[in-house]
This record gives sequence, C-alpha cells and structure tokens, in this order.
Amino acid sequence: MTTIREVSKLANVSVATVSRVVNGNKWVSDKTRDKVLAAMSELGYQPNSFARSLATNKSETFGMVVGDLGGPFFGDMMNSAEDAIRKAGKHLIVTSGHDSVDSERGAIDFLLQRRVDGLLLHLDVLPDDDIISLSDRCGVPIVLVNRHIPELSNQCVFVDNDLGGYLATKHLIELGHSEIACITGPMYKKDARNRLAGYRSALEEAGLQYSDNLVIESDYTELGGKAAIDKLTRRNAPYTAVFAHNDHMAIGAMTSLKALGKSVPEHCSIVGYDDMVMARYVEPALTTVAIPVGEFGKQAAFLALKLSGEQNNQINHQFDPKLVIRRSTAPLKPA
Repeated sequence: MTTIREVSKLANVSVATVSRVVNGNKWVSDKTRDKVLAAMSELGYQPNSFARSLATNKSETFGMVVGDLGGPFFGDMMNSAEDAIRKAGKHLIVTSGHDSVDSERGAIDFLLQRRVDGLLLHLDVLPDDDIISLSDRCGVPIVLVNRHIPELSNQCVFVDNDLGGYLATKHLIELGHSEIACITGPMYKKDARNRLAGYRSALEEAGLQYSDNLVIESDYTELGGKAAIDKLTRRNAPYTAVFAHNDHMAIGAMTSLKALGKSVPEHCSIVGYDDMVMARYVEPALTTVAIPVGEFGKQAAFLALKLSGEQNNQINHQFDPKLVIRRSTAPLKPA
C-alpha cells in the first residue's frame, strides 16, 4: 500500500504539504497541488478517510433516516437525495427508523457516531420537541423531510398535506358524491392527520356532515386498503366514493370492491394519494393526488449541503400537491 511519504518523495514536497492537499487546505499553490495530485494518481495513493475526517472535522458523508427502506415512496426519495449528495462529491448513508421512537433515536445515534456532516430526517414518531432539542445539541445541521415544525421552518422540506386531502375530497364532491369514505394512514403520523383535516375541511365547505362511521384508520399498505373496505361493509356504512391516503391503500380498496361485485368507478369512485408509478397502470387508472417525492429528496439534500456550508443552493421548502384525474372517478349516477 502506498504511503504518504512515498507521495511526498515523488512530488518532491514535504509530508505536511501532501497532508494539506489531501485535506483541501487552501494555502497550497495550484502548481504544488497539481504536483501532489499527479504523484497520488501515479502511485495509486488512497487517503485514509478516517484520518482525514479527524484532521478536517468533516467526514464528507451525510446521513439519512427514512421510515422504510423498501417501496417506491422512500426509494424515489433516497435515490434523488443520494444523487444530489454524490454530485457534490459526498456520500450518503441511509438507515431506517422503523416507525418507533426508540428506533428513530437509534438510527440518528448510529449516524452521528459515524461523524456525518449533516442529517436528512424523515421521522414519523419522534415528537417535535425532541427534534428541536436534537437540532440544538447534535452539532451538525439537520433537515426534516416531509414534515414541518414551525420552530425549524428553515430546516424543513414538506408538502401541504391539508391541501392534498382537501383537493381529493373536493374533487369527489364536485362529481356529486356526498357519502365519501376516508381510509387514513396511521393517525400517529402527522401526514395522515393533515390529510384527514383536509378531508374534513372540504366536507365542511360543502355543508356535508362528517361521520366517524365513514373513516377507517389503516396502515398505508394494499392489505390495509382491502381490510378497510371489509370494515366499511361490516358497518353497513353507505358510501359512493373513497378517498384513500395513499395509492397502495386505494389499489387494495379497488381490489376488495371488485371482489364484492362493485365496479370502479361505476359503483364507487376512488381517489388515492402520492401518484406512484403504479397508479397509471392499474385498471382503471387511478385518480390521485400527486406529490413530488423525488423533489423532497433532492431539495433536502441541497438544503443539507447549504446548511453545512458546502453549497449555496436556492431551496424550495414547501410544495403544493396537485390532483391528477384519471379513470377511477366519475360523476355520481342518479339512484
């Protein structure tokens, strides 16, 4: 293995000069830097990243916590974040929070122990006050993804989920539906609570009564969407439309309705949320609320780089969802 002394000998400079080049010290002339870099290349010298991080107090890595390492939602987010971080010459370490306070704290501690230069956090369970405290004491910039805490507004990248729930429900109301079931995500998650708030706002605006009987809490999975329809059936709850808090549950609901002999949208209209790739390929193609998941990751990475002093990017902190109308919704047919 090539040593730093061999590089210094070939470049005809001191070991200290080679060290300054490796650590990005600006007090090295371009001519000397080029000589050292050429010697490193010729000898195939690979600097010790751990030693370099101790010298510079930077690891050239960022850490990211997501709820789940599988599925298209987090896959798109992680991919776009990693792409932006890598283009900046850094690396991204990703781990999962597994939807529990202890797991989210453990994931954050794991990344901090690796001396990351910043944290990109998609947290579902950790309370706001804990995150504010973390931001104050952890010593590196943190960015919150798909979550807004007013005290940390300049560190957040998020979507207006209240508006998303409102747009989905208003669309169904405009089609003549007044008995609209809502399949929510887990209510300990803020995005689920916000989407439900938007649903309620649209009903209130239209003068329609909110009914607990038409609201089913589920788990953001396809099986959860199927189970929600089964619960509505057991309740004998009358409904002509369904707003599901994500596309997975919407597709599960469609499957259950078809098994019950109900055609979508002839007997029941369905709106999903997220606009995942699969939404346009199911039959019928799913009307859904589109949110820019890939942009979450990209903008969160840009913000982490900016807060850590690596770049000075223009950041889009808040995104508005958009309704994408396909064939799973239709005007209510007269009884």
